[in-house]
Amino acid sequence: MSEKYRKLRARLEYRIAVFELIYLIIMGIFGLRALYLYYFKSTQYELAVLRTIVSKDAFIDPLRGDIVDRNDKTIATSQLSYNVILNPKTLLNDTTKERREKTYIQLSRYMNMDIIEIADWVNASPQLSYRIFRKNISVAQYEELSQLKLAGVSFEQTFVRSYPRGEFAAQVIGFYNANNQGQYGVEQYYNNYLVGEAGRVFTSLQSGDLLLTQSTAPINGGTVILTIDEIIQQVVESEMKSYVEEANPVNAAAIVMNPNTGEVYAMYSYPTFNPATYSDLSQQMGDEWLQMANEEKTQMLYEAWKNFNTQKPYEPGSTFKPLMVATAIDAGYLDVDKFQVDCPGYRVVAGETIRCWKTTGHGVQNAQQVLANSCNPGVIAIAEQIPNDVFYNAMLAYGLSQPTGIDLTGEVGGIIHSLNSLGPVEKATSSMGQTFTMTTVQLMAGFSALINGGYVVEPYVVSKVIGDSNLVLYERLPNIKRQVISNETSALMAGYLESVVLEGTGGSATVAGYRVAGKTGTAEKGYPRESGVEILSFVGYAPISNPEVIAIVLMDEGQEVVGGPGKAFSSIMTHVLPYLGIKGDLMEQAMMIKVPNFAGQDIYTAIENISLSSLEYILRGGGQLVVGQYPPANTMLPMASKITLYLESDTPTDLVKVPNLIDLTTQKARDLVSGELEIEAQAEGQIVNQIPDEGAYLDRGAKVIVETIE
Repeated sequence: MSEKYRKLRARLEYRIAVFELIYLIIMGIFGLRALYLYYFKSTQYELAVLRTIVSKDAFIDPLRGDIVDRNDKTIATSQLSYNVILNPKTLLNDTTKERREKTYIQLSRYMNMDIIEIADWVNASPQLSYRIFRKNISVAQYEELSQLKLAGVSFEQTFVRSYPRGEFAAQVIGFYNANNQGQYGVEQYYNNYLVGEAGRVFTSLQSGDLLLTQSTAPINGGTVILTIDEIIQQVVESEMKSYVEEANPVNAAAIVMNPNTGEVYAMYSYPTFNPATYSDLSQQMGDEWLQMANEEKTQMLYEAWKNFNTQKPYEPGSTFKPLMVATAIDAGYLDVDKFQVDCPGYRVVAGETIRCWKTTGHGVQNAQQVLANSCNPGVIAIAEQIPNDVFYNAMLAYGLSQPTGIDLTGEVGGIIHSLNSLGPVEKATSSMGQTFTMTTVQLMAGFSALINGGYVVEPYVVSKVIGDSNLVLYERLPNIKRQVISNETSALMAGYLESVVLEGTGGSATVAGYRVAGKTGTAEKGYPRESGVEILSFVGYAPISNPEVIAIVLMDEGQEVVGGPGKAFSSIMTHVLPYLGIKGDLMEQAMMIKVPNFAGQDIYTAIENISLSSLEYILRGGGQLVVGQYPPANTMLPMASKITLYLESDTPTDLVKVPNLIDLTTQKARDLVSGELEIEAQAEGQIVNQIPDEGAYLDRGAKVIVETIE
């Protein structure tokens, strides 16, 4: 071995020895540190680990905010409830057999479950410390259960969303779904205001083994105040329900609105649903729903949840004609003093024959008669005088190509011809309200401009959101978008539209005691066109000189009803106008009756007074005491109008439905209601009248007053 090799090896052995020494020193340091931590700091680190293990950050659900009508009547609300939470790990490992059995026994009593079933439920999750055992128990149940201080049982605050008025304005309200989210309507659009802010519970280990809990209270959601008026909405729904039952349409819709501000007083869409049972249409469809396949049910639900007024564009038909005529007048292309057109029942446009609904023709007409008679050749002749760009820009100005901006989820806009595609035939059919689409809420915004001085308004359904201590979280003011026609043209259109009702196609829309105006609409549907498949509508307003209410009624397909949508409009406005305190024409006030105050009267007295006032009645609720009425006292109504009486009972679970007793003898009537109701008659004989009518609900043992003949 050479001297050089020996020196190299010696240096290598030296370096290895140095590294080994350093390694031993480092390991010695770690060893000493471990001994120090074990003997002097072990308790501190054990507590830190325990704190991590037991620390819990739980959430307390806030109450979702209420939705109320413009008069503070509750439409949607949240009821405080609690979830029952079980801790299987604690019950199985840290609880005595006696306490565990006590928990099972008490839960079985309150939850109507078998003890073995509860035990199996706990045993199925032995490692879990948190498992929801029962959702949404009442406050009363919570108070009773919590006082028992059962082992392994805790509670968390939550709520149940309720809709006390059922189908009321369903598509406007929307619903609160199973995923704890607002869906459709106001529930979705204003979800951020309704949801509130969750409270929190902090549980941690302090000072050794002491378990401390701190919490912050939840902030409940704000109260959403609608522009919807409960009474007006009830009127619309009642009248439309009767219309729908008679016509059996595919869809139906109605809106009542303030044409000056855009406030929506009522909005109706059919088919409908109950927000409380939003995934089940058996209440609306009966056995047909039960027999449907799941795919069919899903499709039906989507159709019911959609709001026809904002989500289903259609061809408006003749209700669009006044907008086009107003444009021609305002832009200076129609001289109403000189214009005349001869309607032979058709008009040829670029080689295409477009027919009038009156195949024999209307003969020679002026501009006002064209609208009154809804003459197709007449409006085409007017449209031909308007340059294409003026016609197209007017449709844009009325807002027909864009959503209105109404505060409801999912609004869509219509589809109109582009300027480049607006040929002679397209312009002619568009002037008639065909070959383009819009929604009823778009039509309401545009039509309002015809009658309010020319201003396009933005419709809305929520006026305010109120938080704690009446703090205003949100406030909506009317939004006037633009002026599309002059005040003078707007005033001229009032007379034209009144002639539709007085002399033309809208005769069924008259309202006793009031001057009303409007326009009928009949639109063909779909492509290719199918004979008899139509959308019928009427849009109208009152008073004529200073419009305060505008309304539309629409029926999509269905059986033809005498009077059509105009008749439904008349029925709605007959109630709405006096309810809003809008006075009728003075010359017709002799036929009007001032409504008495029936609140506080028993049902028999109220019905008798209604009859003496030449009015009719409808009963809502059950019992013998009248607690409310619609229209309110002192309202002026035409003779034979209906008064709705709201009844209340001290024992609502003990009500009896009144049967039809007409044509029965008094003895047979007594036999029929034996043990349920009493029959009061001045004389024995055949019953010809009864108070109250069939279908009313009275307290058990109450009387039915009958009129007889021998």
